[in-house]
Amino acid sequence: MARHPNLYFPDGSLTLKAGDGSETIYNVYRGQLQLGSEFFGAMLTLPHPNIPPMGSNDNAREWFQKARQLGLDGTSDELAITFPPQLAATEIETFLKFVFLQTWSDNSPSVETARALLKVSHFLAVDTGIAYAKHHLDERHRLPDIQRLNLGFNYGFADWIKMGFDGLMSVPVNDISEEDEAIMGCHAFRALAKTQLQVTDTRLNLAVRVPVVNHCNECFVHSYCQAEWARMWTSMDGVLGALIKEELPGSLILEKLPTFDCGIMNTECHRRTCDGLKDTLDKVSILKEEEALVDEAIDELLRCAGIPSK
Repeated sequence: MARHPNLYFPDGSLTLKAGDGSETIYNVYRGQLQLGSEFFGAMLTLPHPNIPPMGSNDNAREWFQKARQLGLDGTSDELAITFPPQLAATEIETFLKFVFLQTWSDNSPSVETARALLKVSHFLAVDTGIAYAKHHLDERHRLPDIQRLNLGFNYGFADWIKMGFDGLMSVPVNDISEEDEAIMGCHAFRALAKTQLQVTDTRLNLAVRVPVVNHCNECFVHSYCQAEWARMWTSMDGVLGALIKEELPGSLILEKLPTFDCGIMNTECHRRTCDGLKDTLDKVSILKEEEALVDEAIDELLRCAGIPSK
C-alpha cells in the first residue's frame, strides 16, 4: 500500500483505498465527506460498536475480519474503506482534490478531469461535484453529441439526452462508426435510425402535398399562379430541395417560403398564400410531425434512462 503524497493528512479521520489494483491509500476528514456526500453521510453515521483492541496473541486476520463485520472500516490503513474497482485511483484523486484541496477555484478543468469528477461525484452522490463538472462540460467544453448523449444516459441528465439526440439527427447513421455506435448503445442508435427514416418520409410527404394558392382579386389567370407555385414547391430550388437537400425541418419551411423564386406567379398571390399558411400553422399538422417524432423518440430514451419526461 502507498499513502498518497497530498491526500493522506496526518490528522485525517477516515482512511480510504483505491480498489483498482493501485493500492493507493488516502486519509481525509470524515466530517467534510459526510456533509458533502449522501453516500458517505449515510454510511458513516451508522453506529459503530466497539471491539477490544487486538492483543498480542490474537489472530490478526480474524480480528480484521471481525472489525469489518462490525463496521469499523476507515479507522486505519489496514481497515481502509475500499472504493469499487470501476473507480480508478486517478479518478478518486480528482474527486478528493476537489473536496479537500480546491485546486480548481481559478482554473477550468480539462474534459478528462471534469468527466472523472462527474463519475466519482455521481457514484458518491456529491451534488456540488456533479454541478461543478456539468457546468464546465456545458460552458467550457463542446462535447461531441455522442458523448453528451452517453453521459446523459449514465448520469440521468435529461437536457444532455435531448441535446445529444437533436444534434445527431443531422448525422446520417451510415456515418456513425461502430465505436461511436457502441458508445451510444443499441437502443439509442436504433431510435436515431428509426426517427431519421420517419422524418425523411414526413419531409417527402410534405414536399408532394402542394397547398392551394390563395389568389388575390388582381389575379386573372389562376392556373398560371398555381402552376408556378407548384413548380416552386416541388423544385430542388424550392421546398423539396430545402427539405431533402438542405435538411431544413418542416416547421421552418414557412419562415423560408417568401424567399423562394415563384417565377411569374402574382406577387400578391404569393404573399397572401405564404401569410395564410403561417396563420394556419396550428392546423397544418404535417408541419409539426417532424418535431413530434423527435420528441417521441427522446421521451422513449428518457424512460429507458429512468428519467420522467416532462
